[in-house]
Amino acid sequence: MTFFSNRRKNRWQFHFGCFFLIVATLFSPRLCHHVSAQESNLKDGAVLYSMGLGYEWMSDAYSSKGFALDVRTRFYMSGRLFCELMGHWGTHDGSRSVLQKGSPFDISDERNTLLGAVGPGYEIFQSENQTFDIYIKGLVGYGIRSSRFDDYQITGDEDGQVTLGRNERKKGIAAVAGLGMDTRFKRWTLTPSVEVFYIGNEWNVATMISFGFFL
Repeated sequence: MTFFSNRRKNRWQFHFGCFFLIVATLFSPRLCHHVSAQESNLKDGAVLYSMGLGYEWMSDAYSSKGFALDVRTRFYMSGRLFCELMGHWGTHDGSRSVLQKGSPFDISDERNTLLGAVGPGYEIFQSENQTFDIYIKGLVGYGIRSSRFDDYQITGDEDGQVTLGRNERKKGIAAVAGLGMDTRFKRWTLTPSVEVFYIGNEWNVATMISFGFFL
């Protein structure tokens, strides 16, 4: 009972942290908006709020399926240069087949990542009417990687040792590199992007589609 109680507690803490990160990312730039909006060379709208969904591949996961959710707040310092705040959550729940005493045996894993990051971005291409652009960005922040998995160690050609229900948690400095394309419909935006994450000494890659609104 203690094991399941701790697991429920860890999940609750993780989801609460995700919710807190999303709220903080969405509302913290409002403190800077009134100051930055006074600059005459800001891009129209000044602040872009967006939310993205997508597929995430985790380098340590047992299968390729994964889900990603992020929220971003981007505010412009010029017509092309911007600063972005990002909150990101990625999750994976999968399995793979291994050999134990010559017979197939399925092991499973559940992995979650949580990230908060900030950094600059730049629109390397921009259409004349600014309805389409291509941007790059690099962010640095803090991340947590939480894993629960069945461990497998090979001991022979058709055999291995399985340890069920291992738990692992890593946290520390995290980084994000991204490439995306914004298409604007008046104040609404649609953005496909590719994000590369370094969290907990592992690499993740996410393909995202985001919807945003300029304020």
